[in-house]
Amino acid sequence: MVAAAVDRLGRNVVDCLNTGCKMRDEGKLLLTYGHDGPWNLDDPADENRFTVEAWGAQMELRSIQRRNRDATVRVRTAGRPRHQPSYGFRYVRKVMNGRVDSVELHPHAAVVIRNVAQRILADPMNVTPRSEAARWNRIGELAPADHTDVMYGKPARGRRWYPTSLKNILLSEAALGYLMHRGKPVIDQEGNPVRLCEGLWDRMTHDALKKVLAARGVPFKGKPRHSNHPYLLTGIALCGNCHSGLYTQTSADVLLLSPAPVLRF
Repeated sequence: MVAAAVDRLGRNVVDCLNTGCKMRDEGKLLLTYGHDGPWNLDDPADENRFTVEAWGAQMELRSIQRRNRDATVRVRTAGRPRHQPSYGFRYVRKVMNGRVDSVELHPHAAVVIRNVAQRILADPMNVTPRSEAARWNRIGELAPADHTDVMYGKPARGRRWYPTSLKNILLSEAALGYLMHRGKPVIDQEGNPVRLCEGLWDRMTHDALKKVLAARGVPFKGKPRHSNHPYLLTGIALCGNCHSGLYTQTSADVLLLSPAPVLRF
C-alpha cells in the first residue's frame, strides 16, 4: 500500500494503526512519502513515528470539524442558509459560487408542489402522497434530488418520486419560508422564526395538510386500510396469526413472479 502521507491512511489514530498493523500482520509493504523505505511497525522508532503522525491526522480532523461547526453556527445566527435549498425554493447569488444573497421561490418547482398540496386538500380521500408521486413519475417530472442537480448544472440521474419524501416536503415548515435546523425553524433573538422569503403556502394551509396527512397514517388494529383500488379482499383479509389487515404489494419484483397483486402482512 502506497500513500502520500500517514494521514491519507486514516483520519484518526485507530484507523491508521489498524491499517498499519493489518499490513504488518499480512506481510505486506506500507509506503508513505517522506519516510525512508517501508514502514516497519515492529521497530520501536518506526512505531512511535507512525503513531505520532497518525495522532497529527486526528488533531487536524478535529480542527477542521470545529471550524466547520463554528462557520455553520455563525451563518445560522446571521439568518443565512448554508445547505441546499428546500424543494420549491432557490438561492440567489450576485457572484457565481459566492455567498447566498437571498432566497426566492423556484418558478417551476413551486408550482409543482403547490399543485400537489391543492389536489390533496381538495380530495383527501382519493389523492394521497403515494398517488401524487406515481403521477409525477408517469409524467416524467424531475424528482426533488434530480431537480436540485439540474439546478446546479449537473445531469439528472432518473431518480423517482417517493411518497415519504413528498409527504416530508408537504409537512416541513421549510415550506413556510423559514430557515430550518434539524427539522425545526431557527428562532431569532426576539423568539420569532427566521424567515428567508415568502412561503409556498400560509400557516392555515400548512395546518390543514398536517391534519389531512396525519389522518392517513398507519392504520391501527381493527381499522380497515384505505385503498384507491377495488381489490375484493380490501378490509376483509386478515392475518391468521396476528389478525392484522393484509395489504397488496405490486412492486416490479413481485409482478415478475405473479401477474396478480400479492397479499402480504
